[in-house]
Amino acid sequence: MNKQLDILVYGSLNMDFVAFLNNLPKKGETLSAKEFSMIAGGKAANQAVAASRLGSSVGMVGRVGADYLGEQLLMALKQEGIITDQVKSTPNCNTGIAMVSVDEFGNNMIVTDKGANAFLSKEDIKDSEELLRASKAVILQLEMEQDVAEYIIRKARKNKKYIVLNLAPIVPIDPEVLAMVDLLVVNETEATQLSGIYVNEFSSAKVAAQEIHTKEIENVIITLGENGALLSFPSAIEHYLPPKVTVVDSTAAGDCFVASVTSFWIRYGDLGKAVKKAVEVSALSVTKKGAQSSLPTLQEYENFIVKETTQ
Repeated sequence: MNKQLDILVYGSLNMDFVAFLNNLPKKGETLSAKEFSMIAGGKAANQAVAASRLGSSVGMVGRVGADYLGEQLLMALKQEGIITDQVKSTPNCNTGIAMVSVDEFGNNMIVTDKGANAFLSKEDIKDSEELLRASKAVILQLEMEQDVAEYIIRKARKNKKYIVLNLAPIVPIDPEVLAMVDLLVVNETEATQLSGIYVNEFSSAKVAAQEIHTKEIENVIITLGENGALLSFPSAIEHYLPPKVTVVDSTAAGDCFVASVTSFWIRYGDLGKAVKKAVEVSALSVTKKGAQSSLPTLQEYENFIVKETTQ
């Protein structure tokens, strides 16, 4: 492969079955949806699409089932210009799915089935090494087997790539491997689990970030929902607030943030500037429904910022 890539994303591809409701169901309650959509998703696929729409060249490594849903997910990635040579079809296995309920305030509840995502293997990572060598940065999450994630991190470090780890869902990664990560991105819940400090606002996030630094991770971001994001270095902490928007659906906001901060970090070489822009892009994403359907293009983001600054 001769083409250089900005970002290589490893991980999950799901088809999201999304129900929009007035309220999220209580235990034992049956509700009728106001609207239903089937939308391409999966944390890794969302991140790949978000980065591509922001102008980065992107490759994807993952697995789908040998079924109609898998074909649709692959088609969606190809239409975004993402290199899919290493997204493999898995015989006798269903494509990963997510069942998503979204209330009128944009809050959600999600149940997933890994399906073919569970079969992403070290052999797949070896097979995709040419893409790794061609890339500047890698993004991964933990919707895969832990040993596979650790293998990816070790291989990326050996190849001297920027490593962005979205520790979601959180699992007990080998401390030696965790210390190889260039940028760790966690939300409040994940930061709480990783640090042992309950995080629910900026001041507690600051304390948690300092605790996470003791694990030899230099750059830590804790996303704070409507309160933006905290960027922490061992010697300094910065807080970036998002513009005020009307939240419609927050399903892929976290994935949008991870992809955006990676894209802008590679582009500008300034992590603070990257986080500021990623917070803004993520705010724009929650104004639209769905996972990949909500992810803004670079032009949409630039138009949004112009509008914000002229109001």
